[in-house]
Amino acid sequence: MSVHVHLVHGILDPVGHAGLLKLVPYLQQAGFDVRVPDYGLITAVETRLVNPIMTRCLRPYMEPGDVYIGHSNGCAIGYDLVASGAWDLAGLVLINAALKRDIKLPGRMWADVYYNEGDDATVAAVAAAAIGLTDPVWGSMGHGGYEGSNPLITNIDCGHPAPTDLPAVSGHGDIFTDAKITAWAPFIVRRILKHLRTP
Repeated sequence: MSVHVHLVHGILDPVGHAGLLKLVPYLQQAGFDVRVPDYGLITAVETRLVNPIMTRCLRPYMEPGDVYIGHSNGCAIGYDLVASGAWDLAGLVLINAALKRDIKLPGRMWADVYYNEGDDATVAAVAAAAIGLTDPVWGSMGHGGYEGSNPLITNIDCGHPAPTDLPAVSGHGDIFTDAKITAWAPFIVRRILKHLRTP
């Protein structure tokens, strides 16, 4: 049985336009069963209503060992899933996450956090969450990475990548540009495979 990978897009990037979809062929080539739910085009303010609905809708489809990949608000939905009891996910891939930086994950769940200092959209997310306009877990992880001591959460600074053969990324969706995703997608998939092979 293949591992399910759930790809969840950001607020202004619905399926059909989502840069996140560029990961699909790379994931399928690696043998993953890819699932792409769509909550449509919404505004930041609507995340207070839509994110809890998406969490309730997605929860029954999460199986032990699944991997969740989110971009922007998709990362907030993923974290809301974990907080609601999806503790048996293998791990999370958080790309330019509109998510607070000090997340807590249960047990052996891992996370790869892809961020860059040019991601100003997630800086604005902090202010929006602080005044109660958005999902309360919104924050600037996409700009500054994870802030904490969990060794299973790995920061990957896309603005200053190592290995250095990867192109530098600057901006909220820059990783998905055609010239950059062809280098970053195989790297992302290799890291997922490595996590899944590590006991």
